This record gives sequence, structure tokens and C-alpha cells, in this order.
Amino acid sequence: MFRRRKREEAAAEAAHESERRALFERLAQRPETVCPFLGLAADRVGYSPGTTDEHRCYAFGDPAALSAEQQERVCLQRGYGNCPRYLRGVLVIPTEELEALRHPQPMPAPPVPPAPAADRRRRAPLAVIGVLVLLLLVGGGAGYLLTRPAPGVGFASPTPSPSASASPIPTESATPPPTVSATPSSVATPTPEPTPQPGDTFDHYEVSVGPGNYTIYRLDGQGKVTDERAAGFANYSFAQVSRVESPVRSWLVATGDYVGYSYIADRSGAFRIREVYLGPNGERRVAYISDGER
Repeated sequence: MFRRRKREEAAAEAAHESERRALFERLAQRPETVCPFLGLAADRVGYSPGTTDEHRCYAFGDPAALSAEQQERVCLQRGYGNCPRYLRGVLVIPTEELEALRHPQPMPAPPVPPAPAADRRRRAPLAVIGVLVLLLLVGGGAGYLLTRPAPGVGFASPTPSPSASASPIPTESATPPPTVSATPSSVATPTPEPTPQPGDTFDHYEVSVGPGNYTIYRLDGQGKVTDERAAGFANYSFAQVSRVESPVRSWLVATGDYVGYSYIADRSGAFRIREVYLGPNGERRVAYISDGER
């Protein structure tokens, strides 16, 4: 009896695992502009390319309804990776499944249209005309050779007149084009997000950095630096952080490529910290803290 129950439990677990793998394989086939946690009320892996009341968020807990603004600005955009519900949902996903969600399929390139049949028909007459022109040129050259007079007969050779010696024509030296350096105006600024409203709930902190270089640190329990590295960004970027008060006030990175490193005021660069709140319907709102509090 005990062994049979174990076999049944193992079979049920294997079937459940197979279903999960099939689910995440289907989610990984989505375009990179669609959040993998977005689904329909009646279909976990279904979604609409536009906003709809049937959309639900399956990041964690019961499927949550989504506002049209949340869908348009977050769920159906490349920036869904900054959504607090997405960040919380990936914390409870196994590593192999998480990798499938982090590498969705790129948008397929449109097929190259075949050359129109009319173009192919036009090429044949052009080739025939080219051959005729070539024959005329060859025939004209042969006629000249047959009709030109022999040396000393029919025409007197003209007396050569002195001509001015050819002087070299000055040419402008090519100068390399000026190097254009990237300026902050050429970098897209992030879209402003709504500010907190009464009834919102604080969710987490985020570090905000602009294009440039920053220095981040790995600290031990006594606040001593055990490692430091440079972090360069070509555009505006955000990452979830936690606030550490003692022994050194710092901001420990919890998501992204620099997990485990900390930003320290007046040492890491001109970073900013913002508070992220969630509305009753899951919509996120942000507010930056002061430099003194940072």
C-alpha cells in the first residue's frame, strides 16, 4: 500500500512538472514586448496584443485584474521587467524556468518579397539592346580602319602648334569628418510615472541611474569594502534595492546584473533612490526621496 501510494505521488508530481515545463515553453515563445505573467481570465497563456478587461496578472497569488494604463505602459512594453509584480514573481520561479522567461523569442523579421515578374520581363529587352550597341561600336571601328587614307595620301598632316605645358590641377586634401560624441540629448529619457495617491501601499525601493559610469561596492557585515567595480550604463536604468542603515548607509542591489553590490552616497556617483508604491489595482507609482535621505 505504501509503495503504491509513493508511485502514485511520483507519477502525479512528474505529470505536474511536465505541465509546468510545457507552460513555460509556450510562454518563452512570446515576443519580447509581452510580459510572461500576462494572461487571460480563462486562459493562462493567452493574451491580446491590445488592452482588454480580460487580461490578468499571474505573477503570484490569485490572478489580478489590470488597468488599461498598466497594460499599455508596462505589460505590453519592453519595460515590464521593472514591474514590482514581475520582480516578486520571478523570485519564486525555478532557475531553468526563469531563464526561459528572461530570453523570449525576438520579433520575427518580415520575409523578403520576391522580385516582380514585370522586372524580369524588362531585363531581357535591355540585354538585347546592350548587345546591339556593342555590335554597332565594333562595326563602326572596322569601317574606320577600312576607309582611313594611307600615310601621305589625300590629307596633309597638320603642323603641330605649341601648347602650354599641362600644369597640375590642385586638389583639395580630404579631411576626416568631425567625430560626433554622444550627448545626453541623444539618449531617450524614461517616461514619467504617476506619483503615489492616498490608499497606495509601499512595495520597495529602486535605484535610478542615468547614462554614465558608477562605482559600486560589496560590503561585509562590518561595512568594510571587500570588492568594488565600475558599472557603466548607456541609458537610464533602474533596479530594485534594499536599504541598509548600519554600519554604513547603503543601497543593496536585489535584481539585475549587479546583485549583491551596493550604491553609497557621495562615493558611487550621481544615483537617485525612489520609493515604489502599488495602488489597489496593482498599478505602480513612484516618488524620489531627498538627497539627504539617500
